[in-house]
Amino acid sequence: MKKQVLAMAAAAAIAMGSTAPAMAGDSPLGQVGSLMGSTSAVIVDTPEGVLWHSLWNCPYKTQRTLAEHFGDSNGMGQNLVGAVLGIPVGFVWGIPYGAIAGMKHGMTTGWDKPFSTESYLVMEEK
Repeated sequence: MKKQVLAMAAAAAIAMGSTAPAMAGDSPLGQVGSLMGSTSAVIVDTPEGVLWHSLWNCPYKTQRTLAEHFGDSNGMGQNLVGAVLGIPVGFVWGIPYGAIAGMKHGMTTGWDKPFSTESYLVMEEK
C-alpha cells in the first residue's frame, strides 16, 4: 500500500513538473508558475554561482587586480605574486559571494522569465 501511494505521489510530481512551464504565462496560475520557476532557478543557480565565482571569476579578478596594483598588470613578477595571493583569497571570497549572487540571480530571473534558459545560467557581471 505504501509503495502505491509513493508511486502515485511521484507520478503527480512528474506531471506537475512537466506542465509547470505552461503555468508561467499569463494564465491565472501565473504567480504559481513564477514561484515554481524562481524556486527551481534558485536550486540550480546557487551551486552554479558558487562554482563559477569560487573557481574562476573571483580568483581571476583578484589576481589581475593585485598584479595591476603591484605596478604592472603584464609583468611576470607582479602576476606571480598576484596569483600566489589572489587565487586563494579569491577562492575563499568566491564561495559566499557566489552563493549570494546565484540565489539573487535565480530569484529575479526565475520570477521574471520562469523556466527559460537564461534563468538557469549564472552570467558573468559586466
